[in-house]
Amino acid sequence: MNFDDILATVDGQGNAAFPEAWGQGRALFGGIIAAVLYDHLEKTVSAGRRLRSFSLSFVAPAAPGPVSLSGEVLREGKSVMQAMVTARQGEQVVAVMLASFGAARESAIVVQAPGLEPMKSSDEAMKFPFIQGMMPDFLQHFDMRYAAGMPPYSGSKEPDFAGYMRFAETPKAMTTAALICLVDTWPPSVLPMLKGPAAASSLTWTMELLEEPDNRPADTLWQYAVTTDQCSEGYGQSRAVICDQEGRTVALSRQTIAVFA
Repeated sequence: MNFDDILATVDGQGNAAFPEAWGQGRALFGGIIAAVLYDHLEKTVSAGRRLRSFSLSFVAPAAPGPVSLSGEVLREGKSVMQAMVTARQGEQVVAVMLASFGAARESAIVVQAPGLEPMKSSDEAMKFPFIQGMMPDFLQHFDMRYAAGMPPYSGSKEPDFAGYMRFAETPKAMTTAALICLVDTWPPSVLPMLKGPAAASSLTWTMELLEEPDNRPADTLWQYAVTTDQCSEGYGQSRAVICDQEGRTVALSRQTIAVFA
């Protein structure tokens, strides 16, 4: 199933299906989980509203197959709405998303979002190849290119990296759900420091949307750069900046990760 096929299973009645061949270790790829949960909110309680931020907790490993989605509005004000969606497989909660939607309004304060340092062009960047059986299955669905830093398990002295990302099979449109899915393609920021494979997973993920991405081409090569704040006692925190092809910052991302090494 490609990205559009997956979102087509979200029927707005609480039903959806997580796909095969989008695995990440023993669990499903987090980006597709986030996209499905957000799409349910968009098709039910938040249609036409501007997503400002979401916080996602990966509660238990999700598996391919049917998933039950339940969304609710926690509070709706004049310009801001808070909503929640929970994903269950059987009796187990696998993920919970809290989302904030807000209408634009005039403001006396304007502070520009952080940009990215110049990096190699997408043509010069190292394309990350997909090797069946040696890499998570979900990577086959993306075009990822390293422009700075090192890939996972390379024994690097520094954790951080930057690069470009897009879908290998271009979706019908560059939607908010599509961008959410793309941002989670990158591995935890500390994995380049390891010399061999080790398990790692996201515990929580927060993403803030500064602009809606839907006026960009569906095949946009998005820029991504991540910085590690700290890692110790098996847990780390990182933050990332996401820009479009013109270098305009569109989103900010933050994760808490668990590393079993």
